[in-house]
Amino acid sequence: MKITAVAVGTRGDVNPLVELGSEMVQKGHEFRILAQEEFRPLIEKKNVTYFHLDGDAGHVMKYLVTDYKNSMDFMIGLMKLKRENPLFMEQTLQALEGSDVCMYGTCSGFVRDAADKLGIPCIRYFYSPYDRTNLYSLYSVEHNTPAVGKSYDAITGGMPMLSNLLMGKWRKKNGIPKVKSFEHYTEQNGRKVLTFYPVSPILMPKDPKWEEHIHVTGYWYHPEEDAAGYRFDPELERFLTEGEKPIFIAFGKAESKELAELQIRVVEALKETGIKAVVQAFQISAPQNTEKLHFVGKIPYSYIFPRVKAVVHHGGCTTNGIGIWAGCPTLIIPLALDQWYYGRTVHELGIGPEPLYIRKKLCTKEQIKYALNDLVSGKYENRAKELSVQIRQENGIEEAIQAIEDYVK
Repeated sequence: MKITAVAVGTRGDVNPLVELGSEMVQKGHEFRILAQEEFRPLIEKKNVTYFHLDGDAGHVMKYLVTDYKNSMDFMIGLMKLKRENPLFMEQTLQALEGSDVCMYGTCSGFVRDAADKLGIPCIRYFYSPYDRTNLYSLYSVEHNTPAVGKSYDAITGGMPMLSNLLMGKWRKKNGIPKVKSFEHYTEQNGRKVLTFYPVSPILMPKDPKWEEHIHVTGYWYHPEEDAAGYRFDPELERFLTEGEKPIFIAFGKAESKELAELQIRVVEALKETGIKAVVQAFQISAPQNTEKLHFVGKIPYSYIFPRVKAVVHHGGCTTNGIGIWAGCPTLIIPLALDQWYYGRTVHELGIGPEPLYIRKKLCTKEQIKYALNDLVSGKYENRAKELSVQIRQENGIEEAIQAIEDYVK
């Protein structure tokens, strides 16, 4: 088979496709990924074919995550990305040409428009809840009620409107009917579109009411392979091995004044609590290492997570999965709705404190201190180890490959 996947987003959006593609290549298939240039080394390192897509991953993060306050902001962000990258449809059509099937996610819905033009079957993949269920939702803190299912109305009603706003003129120019309802995306030529959630069923159980075309596979990753061959610098190695185990705090590279202030408050909270920590902070100028704090830049999470006693991060799907895989108690400080969902779920599963949601108001230093002390209190360790054992038994990539092969046949 020749499969082309399109990823718009951060490394956390791209990496699962790379892992899936690498294994499909080993099975004799051709797997290509259309993504922004900064991900070329990551993709080609795993013998997956790279196709260039214009754009800046930092802008994707800024427009769709850090600038996100409501649904209108998400739409505005997509429109900004479209204006900045006028050749994206030409590049998409070129990448998809000759494919047996194509894959797209939340921020790459334009692939469906290209597939409609070329007559290529589609596969959808999402890193957070998207198909209607009463069990859970991005938009509701409740569980298993009709009100939860109703919260999906924003998606089913808004998606066709957004699609026609962004791609309506292009579809008309190419003789393709406009999108009339959300069902356009769930069906193709009278057939249900294969849909993947590369998430552990522990965090997102499959709704028994969903049909067979929807798969909650487990994560698409190989943490042990990612960590192989990586070596810390000697100073960091000493910090990790001498004395008590530190926690690890990852802020990512999202740029905003609010997040820069968050990093400052977290560092101050660490100093006042005396908690030993490795801190990945890209927005703190000239950080100074101390006996209790060690600052780092890029580092494989799959390598460092197993070597610390707890982790703090924004709650991206893949990062969260690696933390659970490593058995780490987790504190999530989410920026956007999918991260907020995983923050709530981590707390509900008993492996971390309540999330410090900062979309509307930045958390205070006192709130951060309380959450950090709670994180290292020891009460989440046993449950984190239990879930680590369970999640290591999942094989999300194998299930996905079998489903794709059956779908294309």
